[in-house]
Amino acid sequence: MKTIDDLTPEIRENIQKYKDLCINDLYSGKEYSNFDRKKTTEYIEKIYSIIKRDKPVIIIANNPNDYKKKFAMLQNEKVQEIVYKIYLKKNNKGNDQINLDVLKNIDINYDIETKSHYLFLCSTYHRVYLMWYKFIQDEFKISHKNEEILNWLYDNSKNNISRCYFTQTYVLVLRMPKYIRRNKIGFHSIDSPAIEWENYGMYYINGRKLPENIFKKIINKEYTFDEFIQLKNEDIKASIISLITEKFGDNELMKFLDAKIIDEVTINHSSGYSEIIKLWNTNEKFSFLSDINGNSNQPYCWLELKCPSTGSTYLISTSGHFKSAIDACKFHRPKEIPMELKYDFNSFNN
Repeated sequence: MKTIDDLTPEIRENIQKYKDLCINDLYSGKEYSNFDRKKTTEYIEKIYSIIKRDKPVIIIANNPNDYKKKFAMLQNEKVQEIVYKIYLKKNNKGNDQINLDVLKNIDINYDIETKSHYLFLCSTYHRVYLMWYKFIQDEFKISHKNEEILNWLYDNSKNNISRCYFTQTYVLVLRMPKYIRRNKIGFHSIDSPAIEWENYGMYYINGRKLPENIFKKIINKEYTFDEFIQLKNEDIKASIISLITEKFGDNELMKFLDAKIIDEVTINHSSGYSEIIKLWNTNEKFSFLSDINGNSNQPYCWLELKCPSTGSTYLISTSGHFKSAIDACKFHRPKEIPMELKYDFNSFNN
């Protein structure tokens, strides 16, 4: 019986070695460049053999758009008939002639909802899942009945499988991305897609997804303040603020907002966490804006806060009558907390 006491400092240090083997080639693009369809096929066939099923037909998609297109095609009955014949031949159960010409004029509904299955042994996360089991097995020298299977799956886990759609006769596979870029918080890149395939990318700032059209307009300095104001999603707005600031600096952010800081305070909380809060106002006032007291002709006003766990900068819309950042913070606390209580955190989860 092994316990937590067996996790010695020497064993703990080895965790990083397993992590590096798990992700270094994946993040750098080396694994993508060395893609071997045979390895992908063999791994999935092994999964099916473990559950005592015949070998499925393996269909590879090179990016999410390709996956969506092939998924839609596979819902067509004529395509399914051809795939089934291939499946029978692959398992020595059929010898029907396969006429691929019928695929030329089939009607495909590309608006169909795309689906996938996140099987622990065959998905984006399977290498991490297997890594920890391998670590526990080898470092603690544990013998068990599934040792041979675990070793094989771990040794073949770098198979470029991102996610799959599983059926009895076929498996649709999305390849892993060409590059994955991240910081300590999560997926992150201010210059290019954070997750990138050939001819396809996904954009993230500090772990939060940002629509491609917004990312590109910001990079090209084409995104407008009016577009920003219309957004309702606070996470996207926070990502925009973080992207502008990190890419172009604080001065560009002020220029984009046409705003100035009217109050800035450093607060040292009882929890030991220190934060800088800022109150921003636009230079221009707008007749259609009212403050919390009903006064019209007010500026846009934001309270700037930085999330201690994610590092994301949030601009929270607030009332234009505030002149004190601390008063604005108190106002945005839960209504049950009286305004006269000090703005202070006794504890902080990060």
